[in-house]
Amino acid sequence: MVKLTEFADHPAKRFRLIPEWPLVSKVLYLGTFVMLAMLTQYFVNAADTFMIGRLDDPQEATASAAALGLGMPLYWAVGGFFAAISYGTQAMTGRRYAEGDDAQAGQVLFNAMFVAVFAGALGITIGWFGSPIAMGYLAEASEQQKQLGTVYVQLRALGIGAMVVTFAFKAFFDGIGRTYVHLLAAVVMNVFNIGLNYLLIYGNEPLGIPAMKVAGAGMASMLSTYLGLAIMVGMSLRPRYNKRFGFFKLHNFDRRVMGNIIKLMLPAGSATLILMTGFLLFFKFVGQIDAAEGTSNTYSAATKILMDTAAICFMPLLAFGTATATAVSQSLGAGKANLAARYAWDSVRVGILAMIPLGIVFWMFPEQLISLWAPNDPSVAVAGATSLRLIAVSLPMLVVGLVLSQSLYGAGANTYVMVAEGLLHFGCLVPLSWFLGPYLGFGLEGIWTAALIYIHGLGIAMGVKFLAKGWRTIKL
Repeated sequence: MVKLTEFADHPAKRFRLIPEWPLVSKVLYLGTFVMLAMLTQYFVNAADTFMIGRLDDPQEATASAAALGLGMPLYWAVGGFFAAISYGTQAMTGRRYAEGDDAQAGQVLFNAMFVAVFAGALGITIGWFGSPIAMGYLAEASEQQKQLGTVYVQLRALGIGAMVVTFAFKAFFDGIGRTYVHLLAAVVMNVFNIGLNYLLIYGNEPLGIPAMKVAGAGMASMLSTYLGLAIMVGMSLRPRYNKRFGFFKLHNFDRRVMGNIIKLMLPAGSATLILMTGFLLFFKFVGQIDAAEGTSNTYSAATKILMDTAAICFMPLLAFGTATATAVSQSLGAGKANLAARYAWDSVRVGILAMIPLGIVFWMFPEQLISLWAPNDPSVAVAGATSLRLIAVSLPMLVVGLVLSQSLYGAGANTYVMVAEGLLHFGCLVPLSWFLGPYLGFGLEGIWTAALIYIHGLGIAMGVKFLAKGWRTIKL
């Protein structure tokens, strides 16, 4: 068991460059399991792009990658909104656990499961019926992008229910410091997804499986989500957890707890929805450049690959942010607000140090990295090389923005994060990407320059809020 609140509650020293190793080691321990779990989840999504990019027909491979570029954020816009149940569940679980009340910690999960089942069903309905409408509006690069993207999103949407309930379980286990539980589920999911991807995307004649291509990618990812849920439920039924926390008891039903979970879910989910809507419009403007220049999905495919490449950075950052959120919530539950702040800032320091070598690699070898995703169409690597260098420049501020936003979720400052994301997306990212891209004609580099400015704005907004200290007094 990792005890996060054993340290003294003294304020952090100002302008300290070297992290406190005792604190960092705790976050690294928790964060490593979360990071590995998120990386395996990343591979579930990245496997789709990686395998689709190796279809024999280069034009079809590029169009399919462009379809995934819109399909993935559209799926997360719906699923991520409801999966934000995890933020409230984790913050409340961490507080109750740090207070030594195992029964109430278990009560949080019971009520979170109740909310998740209904939220997941609603997510499936919205995803299935809304995706054709959304893709019809967003797909600008080609008709093929729209058709393939719709099929992919509808199949992935069938797994939203499993994803939402899984996130409720994940949040509970993360909140009590058992971050390795979701890692186990994620590893099995990933292995299953890659194998099924191979069979369904390319087909297998001896087994009588036709090549389903993009549809096969969507179906494999959807089925792997249900496998992950089954593993998480099975882990919760183990006596060491079920007996101690008493999850599955009807007397745990509490409208107040449920209301608090929903209260924290809505702003966090809205922030995710805002984030994904901004990215969808971002992709729409890229598609407009494809359509105007007649590049047949090239820029859209490059943008999808840039997102997947950048995810190698921001997925681990989200993982350490999640671990830091656990440290923040438990520290606040123990009445140690200064300790919570030290955990957050030390995580930022470690994250920046980790991103420096990755940024150097992105800067020096952009075309080679992009070609790993799209080996059959060299024009995609050429189109995205300069933009990958822009991503490299933005990595330090990406650390600040992501780690501190997760820390604020751990403190319960969900509404601030939602408002900040909304203002930055619709006041900066969306209008500026349109202005620098399609309007002024600076192409893909203009659009990614807007993204760089947005990332710096996010880092400043989260840093200012965390320095203001108002998050220390939020009651959950």
